[in-house]
Amino acid sequence: MDYINVVLPFLFTYTISTSQLDSNFDAQYKLMDQFLTIKNLDTAHLYTCWSQSDRIKAMKKFNEKKIAVTYRNKEDFYGNFNLNDLFTITVYSPLLGIIVDWSCNDDPLFKFSASWLWSASYHWLMMMSEKSNNIQSFLTSKNVNLTISSEILLAYPIIMDGIITNWHIFDIYRTAFEPRGKLMIDVVNKTLGMWGNRLWKFDKRSNLENLTLNVVTIGNPYGTLAKKNGTDIKPSSEELVKYLKTFNLDRLNSVQKFSFAIMDPLTRILLNMTLKIETTNSWGYKVNNKWDGIVGMLMSGEADFSISLNALRSERYDVVDYSAISTWKHLYAIMVIEMLIAILFIENYLFRRPCFIFRHPRSSTASTNIFLRPFETTVWLSIICVVVLSGFVYCTIMHYESNQTFSPRVLSDIVLLKIGTLCQQGTVMEPTKLSNRLIVLLMFVFSLVTYQFYSSSIVSGLLRPTVMNIDSVQKLEESGLDVGVEDFNVITKVIEPKSEYLLAKDGVKKIKKGHYAFFTDPATSYWLINDIFTEKEKCDLSELALHRPETTGYLVQKNSPYRKLINYANCILWETGLMQRELSIWHAEKPKCTAGKTTTEESLVSVEIKDVASLIAFLIIGFIGSFAILVLEIIIHRHKTNTTAIL
Repeated sequence: MDYINVVLPFLFTYTISTSQLDSNFDAQYKLMDQFLTIKNLDTAHLYTCWSQSDRIKAMKKFNEKKIAVTYRNKEDFYGNFNLNDLFTITVYSPLLGIIVDWSCNDDPLFKFSASWLWSASYHWLMMMSEKSNNIQSFLTSKNVNLTISSEILLAYPIIMDGIITNWHIFDIYRTAFEPRGKLMIDVVNKTLGMWGNRLWKFDKRSNLENLTLNVVTIGNPYGTLAKKNGTDIKPSSEELVKYLKTFNLDRLNSVQKFSFAIMDPLTRILLNMTLKIETTNSWGYKVNNKWDGIVGMLMSGEADFSISLNALRSERYDVVDYSAISTWKHLYAIMVIEMLIAILFIENYLFRRPCFIFRHPRSSTASTNIFLRPFETTVWLSIICVVVLSGFVYCTIMHYESNQTFSPRVLSDIVLLKIGTLCQQGTVMEPTKLSNRLIVLLMFVFSLVTYQFYSSSIVSGLLRPTVMNIDSVQKLEESGLDVGVEDFNVITKVIEPKSEYLLAKDGVKKIKKGHYAFFTDPATSYWLINDIFTEKEKCDLSELALHRPETTGYLVQKNSPYRKLINYANCILWETGLMQRELSIWHAEKPKCTAGKTTTEESLVSVEIKDVASLIAFLIIGFIGSFAILVLEIIIHRHKTNTTAIL
C-alpha cells in the first residue's frame, strides 16, 4: 500500500508534466510554423529547447511543408564563426529565418558581436521567457543594434497552469543605428489575430519621428564663381535649400532641383525626417584607388543617401546601392559618357541624356547649284539640242526663201532670237515667212512649259531646302559646324578641349544664329529654346545623341536600411501624380514644329546671298568677257585703221 501511495502521485505528476511539455511543444511549433509561413521563408535555423524526439517530429512536419530547417545550439553565439558561412543565403533562398528560444539559450554574460546580422535578409523570431518583460534592457544587454529594416519579432508566452495558451508578439526596430534614432516597439497582435493586420513592413515604419539624416547633392548655387583662391565656397543649409527651390530663367541644375522637389515631400511628409544637406562637386569616381564625390561621402559615412539622381554604373555596385530607380521620366535622366570625342576631347563628361542640338544646315552643294538643280543633265542637253536645232531650221528656211547671205551679224541675230524665245522675250529680228513664224511660235510654247517647270522647281527648293544628314559624330565634324559644350560644375576630366564651354543660355543663342552645334541637356535647353526661337527655327532643330539613355536612381550606402523605404515612398509619389507634376515643371519637351501647318511671315523663306552667288559669279564673268571682247575689238579696229592709212 505504501508503494502505491508513493508511485501513484509520481505517475500523476509525470503525466501532467508530460502533458504540459507536449502542449508547450505544440504551441511553440504552431508559432514557428505560422511565422515561417507568413514570412514566406523556406529555410530556417532553430535554437530550441526541445528533446531529440520533438526535434525529429517538428522536422518531419516542416519537411511536409517544404521548409528546410537546421537545428543549431547556443555555441554558435560564442564561437568565432564566419557569420556569412553560418547563415548562408542564396539567390534561390534570399531570406533566412532564425528562431531562438531564450528560455534555455540565455546567458546573462552573453552579448552579440558587432558583426551579427540584423538586416532585412534575416528574419528573427525570439521566444522570450515569461519573466523578461523589459525589451530595452534585453536589447542593451545582448548588444542588438537594430535599424529601420530589421526583422525581429519578440514573442512572450501567456502561461496558465504551466501551459502556453497564447503569445504577446512585438515587432521591434530603430529609426536609425544607435546612438541616432529611437527604439520603436509595435504590438503585432493587439487587434486582429496573432499576426495583426500588417500588410508590409514599411506601412507602419514610414514615420521616422523627425529623424535627422545627412544627405548630399551635386551642384553649388554659386556656379562657376564657387571657387575663391582655390577654395570651394560652401553655402549654408538655408542658402542651399533656397537655391534648390529657385525656379530661375537660366534653368541651371534642373535635375538637382527636380530631385530635391521629389525628395523634399518624400522625406518631410511621407517619412517624417529632417535633412541636413551637404554639397559636392563630383558624382563619385575612383581616382587613385579612392572614391570621391557622392560615393566617397556615402562610403565614409558622411552622408546616409543622396538627394540627386545618379546614373547606374556597374563599377559602383560593390560600394553603394541605388534606390528609386528610373525617376527622371522616359529619358532616364543622367548619363555618364566615357569616351574621347574627336571634336571635344572630353572624358567622363556627365549629363542627363546629353546630345548635340543644332539647326540643320542646308547642303552647300544645293546652294551652289541652285540654278542647275531643277533639271538633270540629260534635260539640259536636250534643251540645248532643241535650241540649236530650231536655230539651224530657222537659218535654212531664211536661206532658201530669201537667198540672204549669212554674215556674223545675221548669225548673231538668230542666236539672240532663239535665246530671247527661250527666255520668253522678243528680238529686233522679225520673221516674215510663215514657216519661220511657226518655228518661233513653237519655241515660245516650248519655253513657256520649260520655264514653268524651272521656276516652280527653284521655288520649291527654297521652301524645302536640301539639308545635310548629320547622324554621327564623324558627319558632324565633316559638316564644319562650330561646337560648344554646356558648362557644368560636374565636369570631371577635360583633355585639351577644342570646343568652348558655355552656359545653356549662351549656347542656345548661338544655336539660334545657326552653324553651331551645342552639346547640352535638352531637358534644360529646350525651355530656353521655346522662349527665344521662332517657329521656323524650331522646325530646323535636330538632335544627335552620342549614347543611349541610362537608368538612374538615388545613391544610398551599401546595405542601407533606407533603400526600400525610399522606394516605398517614391511609389506613393508616383501614384499620387506628384512625380509627373514636377517633371512638367523641370523637364522640357522638344518644341513641336508648327510652321509647316500654318503660313506665317516667319514661315516664308528668304533667298540668301549664297543662293544667288553662282548667278552673280556668272554675271561678273560675262562682264569681264564683254570688256575683254571690247578691248579686242578696239585693237582690231585700230589695226585696220592704221593699215588703211598706210595704204
